[in-house]
Amino acid sequence: MQALKNTFYIFIDNIEYFGILVLLFLAVFALIYAVGSLLSNRRSQEEKRLDKLVRAPGAPKTSEGRPRFLSGKQDSLATKISKPLHKLSALNERSMRNKLRLKLVRAGYRSDMALYNYLAMKIILAVLLVSIYMISRIFYRFVPEMMLAVLFLALLGYFTPNIWVWLMTLARKERLFKALPDALDLMVVCVEAGLGLDMTFKRVGDEIRPLSKDLSDEFLLTNLEVRAGRSREDAFKNMSIRTGVPEIHNLMTVLAQTSRFGTSLATALRVHADAMRVKRRQIAEETAAKATVKLIFPLVLFIFPAIFVVLIGPGAIKIVQQLFPVLGG
Repeated sequence: MQALKNTFYIFIDNIEYFGILVLLFLAVFALIYAVGSLLSNRRSQEEKRLDKLVRAPGAPKTSEGRPRFLSGKQDSLATKISKPLHKLSALNERSMRNKLRLKLVRAGYRSDMALYNYLAMKIILAVLLVSIYMISRIFYRFVPEMMLAVLFLALLGYFTPNIWVWLMTLARKERLFKALPDALDLMVVCVEAGLGLDMTFKRVGDEIRPLSKDLSDEFLLTNLEVRAGRSREDAFKNMSIRTGVPEIHNLMTVLAQTSRFGTSLATALRVHADAMRVKRRQIAEETAAKATVKLIFPLVLFIFPAIFVVLIGPGAIKIVQQLFPVLGG
């Protein structure tokens, strides 16, 4: 037992030396692995010629020059890195994995590789932040506080993608909410001009693109779902789920009820557009009313002290210079 304690104390006293050895070993291992991968992936001229001869004339070309991280293959770099977290996310195929995909879709990331990239960034950022901290502290003596810093950086790197996706989701919802009243006006014009609901979605999606690409993509995707054979109610429900905006959910409910009961579509859209504009004006008035309350704290903490110094400061100096000597006798 004493020998183990002595070995531990020797390791603590020479932590810088052992750290340098570990980093040197990792660097040499990474260099050998990279060289081996390059040599194993090289193809001879004969193999390339045989591949050209065997391949059919009309077969699609392989994307050898495309980065593997951006490819849609299941054996990409992002898939390999995120494999530990991907196994955890696949414990319940219909709940956790679908929730992650829905979060990424609401943030605007629709690619098939978005889930793998998201999980890979969790691992990469956590390892990167911890590695940078350990390299910066390698020449210092090991202290217990370093473990807390390592734990904090690992958690920060792990949850940074969550924060990013949350911010992108909020920004996308705000863009959709701001562009929706104009899209409703275009829908009213198209419906009154005689276009059907499907062509209205396509035309509005094309016309609204310069103003809001996100809303344009949603309209076009909904139109493609209907053209592919999905019912309108399901397509409207999917659009509501993809966006996560309550106003779009209300619009899809109005459109579904109009299609089901055969009521006037133009009237329903016009009423909904007026309600949207009233709600947006009420939100602006609410924000303006909250501004006075939010200004109290900077006024009390920063502006009022400066005003007091400017107004009362000269008088206080005069009192100190004139009155205190007289009172002191």
